Amino acid sequence: MACKACPKNILWMWVSGMAESEMNEKDWLIIRTVWQYKNITRAAEQLFTSQPALSYRLKQIERKLSIQLFEESGRGLTFSAQGRYLAQHAETVLDELHLLKTTLQSLNGPQQGKLRIGVSSNFAAYRLPDLLAEFSQQHPGININLVSGLSEEMYLKLQRGDVHLALVKDDYGWKEGKRLIDEDNYYLISRQPIDLALLPHLPQIKINHGGHITRLIERWWNANYSLAPRVAMSVDKLEVCLAMVERGMGYAIVSSYQPLAESLFRTPIVVGNEPVKSRTWLLYRHASADAAVTLPFVELFSDHR
Repeated sequence: MACKACPKNILWMWVSGMAESEMNEKDWLIIRTVWQYKNITRAAEQLFTSQPALSYRLKQIERKLSIQLFEESGRGLTFSAQGRYLAQHAETVLDELHLLKTTLQSLNGPQQGKLRIGVSSNFAAYRLPDLLAEFSQQHPGININLVSGLSEEMYLKLQRGDVHLALVKDDYGWKEGKRLIDEDNYYLISRQPIDLALLPHLPQIKINHGGHITRLIERWWNANYSLAPRVAMSVDKLEVCLAMVERGMGYAIVSSYQPLAESLFRTPIVVGNEPVKSRTWLLYRHASADAAVTLPFVELFSDHR
């Protein structure tokens, strides 16, 4: 993922700002066409204008941006470094303008299409069904294609473009659209009261929390104990973990995705005086050709925080 603070991106942000405040779509089209043909006469023909009119417009662009588009050369039309940089981004700017217009037009009316969502397994099981039912009622023309699994897997699918949106347990430093949509505390739960000093010697029912939460729990454990936990069972589903704990097979560390049985004893997991929380993030792309189906889903969470 590119760094927003690097010089190239700073220049691109500057160019984008100029595109909005100084240059219009016609200016960008002129730059792209002249770059393609490297000839004022042929470019003017393609733009259905005269050579003097095109030359005048190019001078206006130079004056707007305080740059020089061309170098003095006896070998015909030669772009300067500034001109080359501007021309190389003209295609991107024009594509983004086209995408913006298309998206705005598609949002003017009932949305239709297929929305691909990647979701962490527990959120898919305990929180998502009601939200999807509400979404489908509001947007019957949008078909949902859902895949669930570990958060790390869903994030990779988002990066590859396999899904439009990801509902995952970490923001992974995602640089585009993201929204915190859910929070729950983590608890140590057991059927009987536990002397925490004896915890390393007691059987643990271990569930895979994913990398981010696992590191926080390991930090909590290492701050309190010198021995490793005694893992009696490793399970991949929350309901299996809870069933084992309710039958006295051991203790577990879980989030309160679903209401915990009143019979269970629970102790909050705290690191540095802060409770360890299960946080679910919605990750998405700001600019997408599928914005007509992704934006309604993102907006759904405005009413659920």
